[in-house]
Amino acid sequence: MAVSKLLGLPAFLFSVFAFYWSLPMLAITYRLRFLNLGKRNDMLDWGRGLVNFFAVTIYKVGDGSLYKGGSCLYLCNHRSWADFFIDIYITEGRGAMMSRWLVFFVFPIFCSAVVTLKGIILFKRGTIADKEKFNAWLDATLASSPVPGMLVYPEGHRSIKPHSLPLKRGMLHYAFSRKLPVQVIITRGKDDVLSEKTMAVHWRRQLVTSYGKVIKPSECASFDAFMHEVQTEWDKHWAEAYNAPKPPSKSLPRLVPAPHGYDYPLSMRLGMGSVTTFSIFAFAGVLYGTYCTALWVLAFTGAAQKVIVTVLALWMGLALTRAVL
Repeated sequence: MAVSKLLGLPAFLFSVFAFYWSLPMLAITYRLRFLNLGKRNDMLDWGRGLVNFFAVTIYKVGDGSLYKGGSCLYLCNHRSWADFFIDIYITEGRGAMMSRWLVFFVFPIFCSAVVTLKGIILFKRGTIADKEKFNAWLDATLASSPVPGMLVYPEGHRSIKPHSLPLKRGMLHYAFSRKLPVQVIITRGKDDVLSEKTMAVHWRRQLVTSYGKVIKPSECASFDAFMHEVQTEWDKHWAEAYNAPKPPSKSLPRLVPAPHGYDYPLSMRLGMGSVTTFSIFAFAGVLYGTYCTALWVLAFTGAAQKVIVTVLALWMGLALTRAVL
């Protein structure tokens, strides 16, 4: 196991590098159409770009489908860093991600863009002293965002265990108090695409997603009744996703998001253009620095250093080959 992890480490580091610089990479190839003056959905374009980069194919199990009727709390299982782009993809960019501030400091480039788009809600982990004040802040944040819903991970922590972690009630209390519709969405295989816990990455993976029914708090007599219904849906669709046939299968249609866009205000368009342009120049600087370093190593170092660089290059090539195949 240790040998396998060591062999795959360069591929994992490369994938994290690509994830970190995904904003300028997708903008340069214009998969992220940040200069488009019409309706657009930069969140979905970002998610689709990374799903395509990792050659992920997603299949749908069951009769459920994504709720598109307006504001909604989408409840997704939390497995790895791959959750962010895969869940944005399967929710069609309709939900602002609830995430800790730590994620911003780990991935500041694309998080800066998502903050500009008001597609992420950053919070500090820990006990909330004034819940009403926090809920009022959530209300104002949602009201100011073109994204109608929220994407929440009710387990609270990323886990690669074969079973769910207990659901936390904080955001469910919020949904109940605001009569906000809730939909459970469980996806199997996200941690097989990219997992920071095992430091592993694989391309060309096939995932399975199960959409639950829309749960309306207004139809529940109490919070406990609402929580019971959420838990029942969660358990049902966890089992449906994780017990589904291995794709491809005739019983599993491929999941492809429907194209749709938002009318971003001018300030948001200008902000997104500025953040993206800065990221492109920063990315170009990193590539140029790497190129100059490589030339210096080849021109001015001894044979031993050249051998080390060659071995590292071969190691990277082997790791990427294993990850892709």
